[in-house]
Amino acid sequence: MERALHFANDNKWDEFKNESSHIPYSKWIPSENMSWLILELEMNITIRDIQIRVANHMIKPNLTTNNSTIQSIVMQMNMGEGKTSVILPMLCVSLSSSNSSLVRIIVLKFLFPTNHQSLRYKLGGLLNRQALDNCDIVLTSPEDILSFDLLTIDQCRQKEFNVASSMLTVQRWLKKFVRDILDESDEILHVKYQLVYTVGDQQQLDGCAERWRTIQIILDLVKKHAEDISKCFNEDVFYEPSKRKSAFPQFRLQSHKPFSFLCRKVADDWINSRNYRYEDKQRILAFISEETSSVEHLEKHFPQNDIQLSLIVRGLLSSEFY
Repeated sequence: MERALHFANDNKWDEFKNESSHIPYSKWIPSENMSWLILELEMNITIRDIQIRVANHMIKPNLTTNNSTIQSIVMQMNMGEGKTSVILPMLCVSLSSSNSSLVRIIVLKFLFPTNHQSLRYKLGGLLNRQALDNCDIVLTSPEDILSFDLLTIDQCRQKEFNVASSMLTVQRWLKKFVRDILDESDEILHVKYQLVYTVGDQQQLDGCAERWRTIQIILDLVKKHAEDISKCFNEDVFYEPSKRKSAFPQFRLQSHKPFSFLCRKVADDWINSRNYRYEDKQRILAFISEETSSVEHLEKHFPQNDIQLSLIVRGLLSSEFY
């Protein structure tokens, strides 16, 4: 009512009409869900119909599928419709009322302090949601979950089986009893949050410093042949020379034909710059020109450093790096 009067005083009639259309308690009965009624009192709000529908659907998903084990759903709402401020606490108090599961809220790392303060205020007062013994709500971030998973693997790798066994037991318990709620699911489920952590001792990349030098050499050879390639393949190549000698020209291959020709030119120049016998040059040239060729053909004739260098060049050329 206060919001409707505020919109009327400011002559915001569209907002007034939208606010007036919300009829309290038309989609739920407070006496059947006292925790939501207490939440309204705690937050001094009136829960809207759309918030009731979304919350009920997430608590008991109405999925049209023959697989009864599927319970994961993603809901999308407009900004300002109370996803984090209203629906999230509603889900927490409803799901945590059951002794069959532990509610775990997963939020973005930079939103953790804000969400913690908000949920602590809304759920720690009249609703009195406290610790695990009281069917508590756990607040965490995707990085924390992934770190725990990796630590379990690392403990197994280091043969710390007592610790690893305990951690695996915790993981199994979490998978069986935890009910996860993801806030900002589009971000949390993004591939960038599937973090890859390093395990073990630090090691050099194959080829070490020679790896970067080889890449620079290949790019210099591309620059060397770019103009000739553009003259041979006209419409299939875009070429514009650079104004500075040290700069790389604008060079774009617009079909596969000039690519194969360019790779042969670059491969020939590179192998001729190496101090190998003619037979060895032919072996390496055949290896770097065909992506399916086996490294076993080189192991009998070359040291490991030369083989790694040949693999780097093959990756740049036969794997269509350009």
